[in-house]
Amino acid sequence: MKKTTLLSLCFACLLGLPLRAEVVPTDTVPFELGADKRLYVTVYINGQDDRPLRFLLDTGATDVVLNSNSPRTEGLAAFTESVENNSVNSVETIPSTEPSQVVRMGSRAISGLKLIAIPYPPDAWDGVLGLSYLRNFDVRIDYRRKSIFLYELGDGQKAASDKAVRLKMDYRLGVPVVPVGVRVGGVDYLVSVEVDTGSDRVFDLNTPFVRRNGLLGTQKPFAISRIAGTVKDGGELQNVYFDSVILGDALTLPRIPGAFSTVTTGVQASDAMDGVLGNNFLQRFNQLYDFKNNYLYLEVNDRLYTPFYDFLVRWTGSS
Repeated sequence: MKKTTLLSLCFACLLGLPLRAEVVPTDTVPFELGADKRLYVTVYINGQDDRPLRFLLDTGATDVVLNSNSPRTEGLAAFTESVENNSVNSVETIPSTEPSQVVRMGSRAISGLKLIAIPYPPDAWDGVLGLSYLRNFDVRIDYRRKSIFLYELGDGQKAASDKAVRLKMDYRLGVPVVPVGVRVGGVDYLVSVEVDTGSDRVFDLNTPFVRRNGLLGTQKPFAISRIAGTVKDGGELQNVYFDSVILGDALTLPRIPGAFSTVTTGVQASDAMDGVLGNNFLQRFNQLYDFKNNYLYLEVNDRLYTPFYDFLVRWTGSS
């Protein structure tokens, strides 16, 4: 048996076939896929191992956030400082800690982090796991296994699928953006969009881009949405269909429900980026964030044809 294995291996080498060594993650962490189609993980703060917290995994958040309205986060940290926060629909000054906090997911604890406090609804979640933690690793999100794989920085790209689309990541307002093609009303645009697993949206084009290209009024919205950010008066999104969304050179997705933003404050009012890809879009791909080399790998998974919105699905059965 050993001889056969060695001969087969040598034969593959002679043919020049690629032999990829297995890349072992430093940890594997299960996640919960919520009813809102977002990802939730268990996190521990400042060594309080007897207090598991339910956190939203959020690539659109620069920091780690504690929900100050959750009774489970009481007394975990002292908020003695403040920072300016750019939310999706507001800019606010909010409490923060000194950069001396410890955050753990799975077996991997990162110290020296700053926490910020935001008063979400008490039962929404206990906190938000943002980039100040995530960027210490290369991160793979696998929806089939419902697991997050953490790799040492630089190792993640070795685990990328040959079938994945690779997009170059840049950072604007402290969050990752990637180039994406979008066709709207027969016109092609190349846009830089935030990659935001913390958003339950599909694909929103920011207000400055919408205004600059005269998109309002070019399509009749099939629905109107209002953003529930950190302020109640969140602004309006006109939900329309985009002709197609193009990822890299190889993948075109037709008829994607997107939106034109009319929000006037916050990230979606910023011209630092052209729009936001939310997790209602991203969940259709296993994602690998190569934070070492600044690439995002998107591999189509079995959620590709999951309905975007239930109310858009027409019942076609017989009566």
